[in-house]
Order: sequence, then C-alpha cells, then structure tokens
Amino acid sequence: MLAALLVIVLAATFALVVVGAVHAVQSVEGADAAARRATAAEGQALAAVTHSLRWRPSVLSGAAEGGDPAGGGSWRVAWAPAPVVVGDLWPRVAAHVVTAAGRARHHDDLVLELRNEPWAMGVTCAGDVDVAAPLNVSGSGVYLGGCLRGRENVAFPAGLATAADAVRGELFPAAAVHGGAGIFARGIEIHDDSSVLGEFPNDSDRHGGVPVPETWLADPSVEFLLAAAAESVPPGPALSEGVLRLDRLSSAGSAGLISGRCLVLSPTDEVAIVGSPSADAGRLLVIAPGDAVLGVPGETLRLSGGIVVGGCLEVRGPVVIDGSVHAGSLRVNAPVDVFVDPTWRETPLAGATLPTLVAHGG
Repeated sequence: MLAALLVIVLAATFALVVVGAVHAVQSVEGADAAARRATAAEGQALAAVTHSLRWRPSVLSGAAEGGDPAGGGSWRVAWAPAPVVVGDLWPRVAAHVVTAAGRARHHDDLVLELRNEPWAMGVTCAGDVDVAAPLNVSGSGVYLGGCLRGRENVAFPAGLATAADAVRGELFPAAAVHGGAGIFARGIEIHDDSSVLGEFPNDSDRHGGVPVPETWLADPSVEFLLAAAAESVPPGPALSEGVLRLDRLSSAGSAGLISGRCLVLSPTDEVAIVGSPSADAGRLLVIAPGDAVLGVPGETLRLSGGIVVGGCLEVRGPVVIDGSVHAGSLRVNAPVDVFVDPTWRETPLAGATLPTLVAHGG
C-alpha cells in the first residue's frame, strides 16, 4: 500500500514539475515575443519622427504615438532640439522613444542630424555638363560623373580671395570643378596640357586620381519620389501643357514660408520651367524626374530653394538660383548664377532634408 501511495505521489509531483516547466517556458516565450514587439515598434516611432522632420524641418519639437491593436504593442515619441555640438554644422534633434507590448517596456534616446539629400547639396550632375554661357557658382564646387566641356565659362567668384567650397569644404577647401571622365577648356582636357591645367589648379578628375563618389551624384530614389508625390504641393493651374509657370504658384502658408515647399512633377518627355515665383511662394524645391528646360531668352528666372532634374536640364534663359542644382546631364546655353549661402545647413528645405540617426542608447 505504501509503495503504491509513493508511486502516486511521485507521479503527481512529476506532473506538477512538468506543468510548471511548460508554463515557465510559455511565460519566457511570451515575454520574449512581447519584447520583440516592443523593440519592433521603435522603428515605427523613428519613422514618424523622420517623416515629420523631412517635410517640416523648421518644426524641431513634436510628439507622436501609435500602435498595433492586434499585436497589443504601442509606441510614443517626443522630440526637441538637441544641444549644439562644437564643430558639427548640421542641426540636431533629440528624441525619446517609449514602446510597450504586454508587460515589456522599452525606452530609447535617439539623436538625429538634419542633413541634406546629396542631390540638394551645391551643384551636382550625374553625367556630362556642357557650358556654352557663363556659369557662376558661389559657395560650392561643381561635381559631376561625366565630362565637363566649356571650363573656360565656369567661374567661382570670390573677390580677391580664393573662392571657398561651403558644401564639400572638408575635402575641397577651394571651390572648383571635380569631374569623372574629364574636364575640357577650349576643347583641351586640362590635364593633358600643363598650361591649361595651370588656369584651374584646384580642378580634379580621374586623371588626378580623385573620383567623385557616386553617392554624391545619384538622382532621387524611386522610393523618395513615391513618398514625395503624396507630400508635395500640387502645381495646380501653374502647370499646363508641359509648361510650369513658377509665377503662378499659390502662396505658401506660414509653415511653407519657413520650411519651404516641395513640388514634384509627373514624369514627362520634357517640361519647360519659366517665370519667377512671388515672394509669398516661399522657398521651392522643384523636382522633375524627366527632362526639363529652364528659362526663356530675355527673361531672368529667379528661384530660392533648389532645382532637381533626373534627365537633361537645358538652360535657355538667364537663371539666378539661391540654393542647389542637380541634373542627370546639364547644358548651359544662357547665363546662370548659383548662390550657396555659407550657412545653408542651418535652414533645411522641406523634402530635401535627410534626418540621419547618429546616436542612440538609454
């Protein structure tokens, strides 16, 4: 009898141990799954911050929250300007993220820099540049992936001093042309003739062993264009029959006057961009995925912000741009003046802002 009772007790004890072990495993697995959901929610919080900063870069403080009711997870994030770091020229934003799923809680502190997209930094061109009229660039070099022809028509005004490159100054202190395949002045590749090279001592291309990184010259990505189509300003009646009249764009609201506005055109064979926007239109980032013609003879086009053309950009009338220029290829057939302010990093432009994670922990 005692033996039978002992067997029953041992069996019951074993069953309890097994049930307890299974319950513990399930609890651990549940806790791990909750922790994974809480960590995954941080990506959603970060996406909310970066989206706000890209399209409203002048608003450096804010908060957002969200979650997945089905999964039981939630997130909250708040952000504000971060302390200035000596030597860092980009604006910084500090964000505090709290995520939760089940009993799991996760806190993190993030720091983002409001950098610019490479295609909105100075003067860049993925392919060739042909300059048949004066191209004056202040505050930036000219960076390209192909050949530049007409170097004698490119100038970097600086008075009595050497013109400074305020865009890539850490690598190229003096503003100059930096090409991929070659730089030609009066039909001669400058590195093939020492006398011609002496006119442009700060220029570089493949002959000097200093290639231009492809990341500096890339067009806006397809993903960006899709996102921008939903966030950009519709041209409305300013765009008609392939002609965009900047002087017919609507006035910007208070946020647009501070951060600027992004205008993305639909891909077409070619669009003509003419006229000058009014002062109340704010700064404009005009993006044309295809080819574009800029300006008309006898009428100066003035634009504050930037122009981005994925195909060929041909300048047919005098143009003055306070900001950046990017093109797949560039043909300058009328005078162009580009001004890049030395403090351009302090005033990010809506759409061109690239929030970049530089630190996290907490």
